[in-house]
Amino acid sequence: MALAQKLTVMPSRNNNARPGNAPADSVPGPKADERSHPVLKPRPAGTLLILDKRDGRPHVLMGRRHKAHTFMPGVFVFPGGRVDRPDNHAPYNADLTDATMARLMASGQASLATDRRARAFALAAIRETYEEAGMLIGRSASTPIVTSNTLWKPFLGHGQLPDLAALRYVARAVTPPGLVRRYDTRFFTVSRAAISAQLPDSPTNELSDLTWVPFDRVDQFNIPRITGLILQDVGERIVREGTLDLSDNVAVPVYSMRYGKRRRVLV
Repeated sequence: MALAQKLTVMPSRNNNARPGNAPADSVPGPKADERSHPVLKPRPAGTLLILDKRDGRPHVLMGRRHKAHTFMPGVFVFPGGRVDRPDNHAPYNADLTDATMARLMASGQASLATDRRARAFALAAIRETYEEAGMLIGRSASTPIVTSNTLWKPFLGHGQLPDLAALRYVARAVTPPGLVRRYDTRFFTVSRAAISAQLPDSPTNELSDLTWVPFDRVDQFNIPRITGLILQDVGERIVREGTLDLSDNVAVPVYSMRYGKRRRVLV
């Protein structure tokens, strides 16, 4: 059980924030049974790219999906997963920046254009990263955390509250129609320095072979097409901005398919 694991607490960090998985495309050549739901509605999802600089080169944390998974088995992806209803009500310490929140709301459907529903994408990405990689993006709570939110109890049980301030919204991608799973995913980045604590093992076995992948070696890994496109976008921004702590005021690419044609629109 996750709460019984030994926790490695990282040094705290300061910022000026105000207090307070998920794959999106398919690998070429999907199995026939993966194209049995042509009108399946995409589920909201959040994914986190944890960035680190090693040997002077940017790296990103990725893990391999198990071959037994129905959707995209055996490929390397970022930690992430669908937004569940309790994510809308999870407590947090520091909120997204105003610019990040505004861009999240502007790039989605009008029905999602509320702070709470936009924030849920980032909270889901943080929760799934904890579940799949054993890494907590948070801050130590000053008082004991009491919650009835059962989905979040394992994370909160470590005495940490989610810290959204360092997350940067970098892309949205909608799984094309016809696959057995469809997601409407928001992708976020965060520097490894934002990890406040780390478990020796992840609470779930959804991802194996967790690996720090160099941006200039991603072509050596089995990754979905959309993952490669987003890594290219993020890699170009790292070079252009000269830092892993990306700006929160840059247009975000939205990947989707319309009338059988792939689209990339900046929002």
